[in-house]
Amino acid sequence: MGSGKTTVGTLLARQLAWRFVDLDARIEEAAGLSIPEIFERLGETAFRQMEADQLRGVLGRASEHKEGTVLALGGGTYAQAGCPEFLRGAGVTVLWLDTPIEILLSRCMIMPGRPMFRDESSFRMLHAQRLPSYQQADYRVDSSAEPAAVVGEILRRGIAGGGAGEEHLVVEKP
Repeated sequence: MGSGKTTVGTLLARQLAWRFVDLDARIEEAAGLSIPEIFERLGETAFRQMEADQLRGVLGRASEHKEGTVLALGGGTYAQAGCPEFLRGAGVTVLWLDTPIEILLSRCMIMPGRPMFRDESSFRMLHAQRLPSYQQADYRVDSSAEPAAVVGEILRRGIAGGGAGEEHLVVEKP
């Protein structure tokens, strides 16, 4: 939450001439409900199932069409049991947009519709729970800078963009 995955992902995909997909937007489109509505009406378990289904669908399409894809995951996606292994097995590169927690907090406090953001204390606990999962990512990039600088760092480090258009880059956010 708040690491800039949609902005960075969009800019990165544009630079690479790849497709950008925001997993949360796909879930909302498929469900016909916003993420907060899904949590409220159907619960987190139903949301996580939708999330897993959409993740498989996006990766399947990217593989089938052999199109480079930057996929922005929701904050809890990569922290779900088996997700890191699933993505690794699918040959997906995972990039963690790491941002100091104080910056994440300041961003999330002004962003409406975050079902997992209740207050500072619960946010800190959630972040601490998810951190070990995030640390399993293939790459870590500090995303506290301006989005264009973050994309520049990703490209400078050669994290994305060198292949035959079959690659997938997942941008993870806490």
